[in-house]
Amino acid sequence: MLTSARRLLPILGLALALFGGGVAPAAAQQLLVLVNGQPITSFDVAQRQKLHQIIGDKPPGAKETLEELIDQHLKVSAASRIGISIDDEELDKLFSNVAERSGRTPAQLEAILNQQGVTAQTFKNKLRADNVWQQYVRARSPAINIRDTDVLAALNAKGGTDQLVATEYTLYPIIFVVPRGSNAYQARLSEANAFRSKFTNCESGLQSAKGMREVVVRSPVRRMSSEMPAALRQLLDKTEVGRLTPPEVTQSGVEIFAVCDKVQVKGESAQKRDIKDQLATTQFQAESKKLLADLRKSALIVYR
Repeated sequence: MLTSARRLLPILGLALALFGGGVAPAAAQQLLVLVNGQPITSFDVAQRQKLHQIIGDKPPGAKETLEELIDQHLKVSAASRIGISIDDEELDKLFSNVAERSGRTPAQLEAILNQQGVTAQTFKNKLRADNVWQQYVRARSPAINIRDTDVLAALNAKGGTDQLVATEYTLYPIIFVVPRGSNAYQARLSEANAFRSKFTNCESGLQSAKGMREVVVRSPVRRMSSEMPAALRQLLDKTEVGRLTPPEVTQSGVEIFAVCDKVQVKGESAQKRDIKDQLATTQFQAESKKLLADLRKSALIVYR
């Protein structure tokens, strides 16, 4: 899963100041283990430990890191055997998405990793393993399913469900279009921010947006707060009705949302989503651990 990758984003700059050194030469590698014939070296272990430092985790010991890399090999191989894989182009897109969310280009992110002594391929290998393993677990364990009764039971254990209230938002997506291959993102971002400062109500504001050059106003969408991630809920809660959310860069251009209505709905709650996510994560981790243990039993792991 990509949790660790997301945690990498806000602290790359801090890690740059705390950990130095370029990428070590491969000549100093020592073979540590063969996993079904695939080697893992001391260089691989050192790379993963440095990556943990950049991500912000407490760096594990060498033995623990070696076992983590063994699991990574097993995950990718098992997924490949049932037709789950990610080619280099798809992997580059995953890497680019991480860079984009951090406000950087892929080249800039690669340069930051290199300055910490980590190759971009080390990070990409982890992205690949996390992604294919998530697909593998879900393919092999279709029983991962959270029932409403499970959620309600967990809610009752936390104090009951009588006061469940959620918010239904009516949102209008507004896109400041940026043509493919164009470098106009910064200019369009400035336009979106300027428009946001003038937008005071949906009736006149949306009409104004429809008359702007290369701006698209899409049909309204209605979303329940109980179906949203916590960060998005907080953002929409802070945005008054008749105002715009902060602009966000997307593949289509620069996107903002007009918050045009908020309605309280009883019987729902954002807490339900949080608990459902927690239960799903617990189930996934249990299935993942079980499947990985089975793979280790049948694998040929030779320590040197």
